[in-house]
Amino acid sequence: MKSSNNFFSPLRRAFALTLCASALTACCGLSAQPADGMGGPRKPPPEALDACKSLSSGQACNFASPQGAVKGTCWAPEGKPLACKPKDAPAGNPAAPKQ
Repeated sequence: MKSSNNFFSPLRRAFALTLCASALTACCGLSAQPADGMGGPRKPPPEALDACKSLSSGQACNFASPQGAVKGTCWAPEGKPLACKPKDAPAGNPAAPKQ
């Protein structure tokens, strides 16, 4: 009887490894998807939007934030509202149109 047990042992091991690899792949795939409202670009604060209401793209702007006064330039990615982009803001999407 022991010899038949040894025959199935490699099959069991292979099945268990396949099952674990499949579960790990599924978990990694799910974690790579950003959750709704998470992981995407942040929206500008209302103050940044208000600062550019009467201005055009490329004009200087400023607004008060909880961290202090912010100076920048009015800018908007395609299809988004115009907002005051701080001078020290990260470059963002490389495919976005330049100011």
